[in-house]
Amino acid sequence: MEIQGYPEELDYVNAQLDLKGPDDESFLGTFCLACLRADSQNYEILRMSLRYFMNKYPVPKGFPRRADIEP
Repeated sequence: MEIQGYPEELDYVNAQLDLKGPDDESFLGTFCLACLRADSQNYEILRMSLRYFMNKYPVPKGFPRRADIEP
């Protein structure tokens, strides 16, 4: 399954990319872009690492999530 099938992970990736800005070339920013671009087979390989980064580098509290925006 691609990242779109995991709303919590998609929210995290989008939030990190929003926080970092379009010119960011950090490892985490590049990794988040890779997660967005990965097909279903490759995303499953990246998913365990993404879950690790979600715990190590959390998004600041109060940052809007997709679930908070949609009705």
